[in-house]
Amino acid sequence: MHTSTRRVLIAACVIFVGAVVGHLLQELLPPHHLSDAKSVITTVQGLVTALLALVLGLLIWTGYGVYAQQNSEMMTLAGQVLQLDVLLDRLGADGVRARALQREQLIAMRKRFWGHDGGAGPPVPYETGRAELSRMDAFFAATKATTDEDRALFDQARGLAASIVLTILLMGRQLRNPVPHGLINSVILWAGLVFCCLGTTATLSVLSIAVEFVGALSVASAIFLILEFSQPYDGHFRIPPDGIDHVIAALTQPPEA
Repeated sequence: MHTSTRRVLIAACVIFVGAVVGHLLQELLPPHHLSDAKSVITTVQGLVTALLALVLGLLIWTGYGVYAQQNSEMMTLAGQVLQLDVLLDRLGADGVRARALQREQLIAMRKRFWGHDGGAGPPVPYETGRAELSRMDAFFAATKATTDEDRALFDQARGLAASIVLTILLMGRQLRNPVPHGLINSVILWAGLVFCCLGTTATLSVLSIAVEFVGALSVASAIFLILEFSQPYDGHFRIPPDGIDHVIAALTQPPEA
């Protein structure tokens, strides 16, 4: 079972248990205790409900923002690689070696982000990004240009290669805990409290239990969206690797004459 699916099922159970606890309190406590505390229960329920709705909306927007930003940066990365590939075609044998280095870099990125079996890999560590940047920089530093035109092409290619490495590094760092788990757990506890308040005031019946169960699933589905959008390379809404696969395949082909 997928990690986010398991967490969502646990969240739904915790929230629904809150409603069950509320019904148990209604049965166990003397009626006058509940009637005396009804205004307090209603006030707390309204306050936490408003807080829950606000935070859930912000978290969904944050999760979608992570997804949209990664998708946009992936398209930016493809454009940078295209520009670099065009420049490398004009550099002859040196360009062929640079294309091989670029292809190795993108294959490593593909495995890092989408994993070997479709699962998301860990974020890009600083040391990995530094090593990749140093390798490309060392290649261009060791290559000697003979004409001013070649020197200008090398400078442009060097800058683009550095931009590609930095974009990959930035994309990986942005995926490190995009939505704090503690905040998700707080939302689940708030929802459980709201449903507990509902249970203490609602009449126990099959219909009320069914509505509370559907409500718990609804809140859990919002948490599901947050978790899925914040993991753009793994899960049901993942960014497909087709684009990067096409770029790698294009770099595998020999440069045009």
